[in-house]
Amino acid sequence: MKVTAGGPEEVEDFVAMLHDYDSWLVLHRHPHLYETLELEDPPLIVKQVLGHARAGRTRICRDLLNRVKGASVLTDEVPGFAPPVKDPELYLQFLVTRMWRRQLSMAALVDDARAEAARRGARLLRTHCWAGEDGRLVREYEELGFTATLEFEVLRSDGAIWPGQVLQTRA
Repeated sequence: MKVTAGGPEEVEDFVAMLHDYDSWLVLHRHPHLYETLELEDPPLIVKQVLGHARAGRTRICRDLLNRVKGASVLTDEVPGFAPPVKDPELYLQFLVTRMWRRQLSMAALVDDARAEAARRGARLLRTHCWAGEDGRLVREYEELGFTATLEFEVLRSDGAIWPGQVLQTRA
């Protein structure tokens, strides 16, 4: 697996992975997310991915045949639910992969994020993930070297609660 900087040309692949119901980001509210790229007013998540891509914050994981297998966003911007920290940090967001060899893609994107954090002088790499069901995704991040720090809940617009977990690792 190879991770490189992404751009607007990979947005379709990025959004397709977010749309894929086999991915870890199951988007019940946007069952036709992939088809919304051309809308005048696309859903917020599409706007966010486009904005990050245009700002040069996306990272793309490709296999040996140059097929996109995962993507993420690296940013200095921290979501409001993540408490402030004293150390310089980089925040990993929207980590999504295709299911085939998913663990390899996740590991490659996390390793790339750690290296980028170190290159930028950030001592801390943080992220968050869905913490529902049995916490399996949280455990997968822990297997990649993250430590769970803060549990949180987000009230979605449909009234449902989205359980989350902030995690961190040293770069």
